[in-house]
Amino acid sequence: MSHHALNRVVVRLLHDADFAARLAVDPDDALGGVGLSADERTWVAAVPSAAWRTDPDRPQRVLAALGDEYSASASLAGAHADRFFTSAHFHRAVQERGSLALVFGAHLRDDADACVAALAALEHAMACVRRAPRRPPRCAPDHLRLAPSARVVRLPSGTSALLAALRAKRRPPGIGPGDETLLVERDATTQGLRIEALEPGLAALLHRATEPVPRKDLDAVIRELGDDETEADAVIQGLIADGILI
Repeated sequence: MSHHALNRVVVRLLHDADFAARLAVDPDDALGGVGLSADERTWVAAVPSAAWRTDPDRPQRVLAALGDEYSASASLAGAHADRFFTSAHFHRAVQERGSLALVFGAHLRDDADACVAALAALEHAMACVRRAPRRPPRCAPDHLRLAPSARVVRLPSGTSALLAALRAKRRPPGIGPGDETLLVERDATTQGLRIEALEPGLAALLHRATEPVPRKDLDAVIRELGDDETEADAVIQGLIADGILI
């Protein structure tokens, strides 16, 4: 309904001074594509631009909260992180009721600095795993998939070491060349996160299971890597027991 769209426009105006300035100059352009009634467009355009800045520290408070979850990438991003509220990521997320935490990660991944982009991709995977449902729906019979509480990410080599160094306040190493594949997993008991480097074979298997796939296809991946049918079954059963495949 249009009043929900209006509320979301207000949130955007409270966080983005550039958007408020555009609204004052050309309301039709600023509100293009937003499902407001004619009266609602008139109401919001009639508000003086200064009224949206009565709490000028609001954006920084929100940014600080988001930075808690992206502590490594945000610490290196500098001005790029500050531009989040002027980004299409922010405006689309608010207008479409998306997760600010997840789109902040997407914004940081756009940073031109390769270290920031790599760290943001890893911290974004961690944010997704934290928000994964505790009781995900099961697959169709004889199908398996990667659990929502686990993510496989391929990143420049050294990304996990860079994250660890920044958390420990050590001098950060560089990243690359080459890449590493990491499994980000939520511990079923503690609900904490684990990050584990994957061997190429296991990485290929879990990549194949990103979407539901017949179990026989996963068995075939393992056999292609040189293991026999008995070992393939043991690998699959172990991943199911660990909650990585469901």
